[in-house]
Amino acid sequence: MSKLMPALRNARFALPLAAAMAVCALGQAPALAQAVIGSVNDDPVTNIDIEQHMKILRVLQKNATRETALESIYETRLKLMEMGKYKVNPGDQDIGWALGVTARGMKTEPQALLGALQRAGVSDDQWKQKWKAEAGWMQLIRAMNRTLEASETEVRSELAKTGAGKAVEYTIRQVILVVPNGGNAEGRLAEASQLRTRFTDCASGMQLVAAFRDAAIKEPVTRSGSALPEGLRKILDSTSVGHLTPPSRSAQGVEMLAVCNKSDKQDSVAAENLRNDLVFKKLQGESETRYKEIRAKAVIVKR
Repeated sequence: MSKLMPALRNARFALPLAAAMAVCALGQAPALAQAVIGSVNDDPVTNIDIEQHMKILRVLQKNATRETALESIYETRLKLMEMGKYKVNPGDQDIGWALGVTARGMKTEPQALLGALQRAGVSDDQWKQKWKAEAGWMQLIRAMNRTLEASETEVRSELAKTGAGKAVEYTIRQVILVVPNGGNAEGRLAEASQLRTRFTDCASGMQLVAAFRDAAIKEPVTRSGSALPEGLRKILDSTSVGHLTPPSRSAQGVEMLAVCNKSDKQDSVAAENLRNDLVFKKLQGESETRYKEIRAKAVIVKR
């Protein structure tokens, strides 16, 4: 339904509901006497609904009074009703995505959020209904605002303000001093240390490597720092251009990386994530406006 949804679903905190349920099956709240205490557009609201939403609000670290719980119920029900008009029916993966977005906003993992809901005694039906409303509502808002995008000017401006989107790009070559089965690994480590002291640039350095017995040199590769593990990135940052990283043992022998170039590049992945964030903020504005409209027209009855 939107170009934004696939990117958001692949975000670090996106979690399909089936996988989430395998990690943490939620328990049911203790049985209570159910009593209808009102309605929203003729849809009954019970005291159990209020208790459940108060628990959800506490888990979300929000004000959990009777009135805020009622507003939470109204919002969930009204969004589901509006979605029904347009036949928007999110599946488990969409619900998992919405739960993951909430978890990310709380700086936690989806599994941890599910665990907190379980300990609070929130039923499966209640939390699924809430995050189904969140997932489907954003699908609906996106469908109603298909032309809404973030311009290149907006993206560049945000990149300049935040400093995001910049990444060091490394050109490296892998150097391997092979250690045969039963060979002298310590001797090869000593040779690697000697090579490091003499290796001062990639052009002449490769000739030095070629002079070593059982030595291999891989073709140069270029990688963005954002695509590398943090530990490796730190090693490359601390190694001057034209020099070798400290030697390390591997299945093949003793390995080092020759850092042949470092350059500042635009990180396209970070820029695209920022673009999605900007669009999402705009969608949130549209969401608030739309919800205020249906909330103002809702028929709320309290008993």
